Amino acid sequence: MDWENFFDTIGFWYNVFVEWFLEQPIYGQVLAIIGLITLLALAITLVYYTIKGIAYLVYYIFKGVYYLLKGIGYGFYKLFEGFYFLISGKQKSSKQKVEHVHIQNNMTNNNLYILEYCSECGRKLSEKMKIHFEKNGMTFCENCGTHLTLNNALRTLTVSH
Repeated sequence: MDWENFFDTIGFWYNVFVEWFLEQPIYGQVLAIIGLITLLALAITLVYYTIKGIAYLVYYIFKGVYYLLKGIGYGFYKLFEGFYFLISGKQKSSKQKVEHVHIQNNMTNNNLYILEYCSECGRKLSEKMKIHFEKNGMTFCENCGTHLTLNNALRTLTVSH
């Protein structure tokens, strides 16, 4: 491509545009400027969103490939872990440990088991509710209104643990 010829062509069309622009009345010139600014804004917006879309596309492709490789790696890990426990004969350790809770109820010493959490809503009981429970053997949850008694507490503890 001949750069000198290219710049001469651009210069020629620029001069044609300037001559046309100067021949227009003032409202035509204002409208032409507004039109050029509008076209420039549209072009910049189009370029911006095109680049942004390409960047999002590349990002989500890399993210998908990462999660795919992570899942495949985790699958191989679990497969080899299973083979290890199968070949070695060892038992896989469980994350959940079963605990037996023993509750002693000495009414003479007033050593009642005091609940920490409501059996219905799971929220922590306040000190006022604990004191009322220790004195009377029953209380109401301030959050959900459940009637909590010693028998219900013992039943909940034996079922959940």
